[in-house]
Amino acid sequence: MATRTKTAAAAASAPSPTEAGCEREMMSAEKREEALKRLARASGQVAGISRMIDDGRHCTEVLQQIAAVQKALDAVGNLVLRNYLERCVTTAIEDGDPLIYDEVMTVLTRYR
Repeated sequence: MATRTKTAAAAASAPSPTEAGCEREMMSAEKREEALKRLARASGQVAGISRMIDDGRHCTEVLQQIAAVQKALDAVGNLVLRNYLERCVTTAIEDGDPLIYDEVMTVLTRYR
């Protein structure tokens, strides 16, 4: 694994797919399919929200649908986060990467 340098710029940027042991495929085909299916569903919900606004639907109905989309995206985020922990972080710990803990904290504070 390439050694990462600890700089202000590196700390501020999101980890790349090759960091934290992610040199291999990011997700299994099964998890990728599940994430894409959830994102397609959320995309359809967003399109529906646009139609609702265009049709002048009541604000509470629109807000309810927005909340549903946010929950759908949270579910995808949780799936990706779990994958990151199971694959990338586990590999980095096994490889003895001392910076993985800082990276995990950055990911958790930025995306959760």
